[in-house]
Amino acid sequence: MADRKTRDADFTLATSTAGATTLDMRDMVSAIVAFGTVEGASSTLQLWASNASAGTFRRLYKADGNAADVTFVPSTSEARAFCLPDEAFGVEFLKIVSASTAFTGVTGVVMFKS
Repeated sequence: MADRKTRDADFTLATSTAGATTLDMRDMVSAIVAFGTVEGASSTLQLWASNASAGTFRRLYKADGNAADVTFVPSTSEARAFCLPDEAFGVEFLKIVSASTAFTGVTGVVMFKS
């Protein structure tokens, strides 16, 4: 078995793809999205995909037609981490977009494994 490699990427949440951080997913097989303590109600993190870092980003959907979103459940008492869904690993570039303006500007880190 080949050695696994890891890397981290900082990102900032925005409510549009234009303001969202572009994440390079090439050669990645899994990833965890981590946040510090954050105040607010549960929200949706939408995943947007493109084949080019400056290309057109499209909303990512599962084969069953449902959006490949992540439910973001923030906490003021503990830092939390969320797995990206399998669908995210078939794309070259990804943007994580907050469905709630309450989380605009919240920073996190994506921990990748290749």
